[in-house]
Amino acid sequence: MKGHIYFIMWVSWAGKWTLIDNIKNQNLNLHIPLSYKSRPARDNETHWVDSYFISKDSFIDAIEAGEFLEYAVVHNSDYYGTKFEDVIENGIEQWKVVMKELDMNGFEKLLLEKPEFTGNYTTIFLDIPSSILQDRLETRGDRITWEYLKNRIASSIVESKKAQELCHHIIDATQSPEDVLHEVLSIIK
Repeated sequence: MKGHIYFIMWVSWAGKWTLIDNIKNQNLNLHIPLSYKSRPARDNETHWVDSYFISKDSFIDAIEAGEFLEYAVVHNSDYYGTKFEDVIENGIEQWKVVMKELDMNGFEKLLLEKPEFTGNYTTIFLDIPSSILQDRLETRGDRITWEYLKNRIASSIVESKKAQELCHHIIDATQSPEDVLHEVLSIIK
């Protein structure tokens, strides 16, 4: 078999980027494809470093040309997705360990639209209890409304239930970042 893709999925504030940063420091033949986004880069984001920021029209053209492995409309306005060539040609066919963050909506869409891709990936879900999510959201320093907090917690409960049904591995992300990394490395190796 050539390379393999590991989809990292998560509940909000479960430490996805901490895990990915820690994995980058391992001695792996690793490829982390960037996402395409149809929104402008934020102040702390750089085109071609953090993501590819393209126009909505360009994104739709790429969808119609069949260039995306997966994509979704996020927050009812912006497209986010991963192109086939970034995963297949630049990763799997190069015998690399491909690691890609993917939300549950994107994964469900992948299952429905590309069933032939099943078997080419492993899913890892980072989970935390909703009570810990609430604590993390409340202490993050932003002014959040009760409605926002309630929606995020409700979403996390739904995602956790879906993960139980759909994901290969579920990791307790309340552990230390080192323990989470160790679990993921044991799955990869």
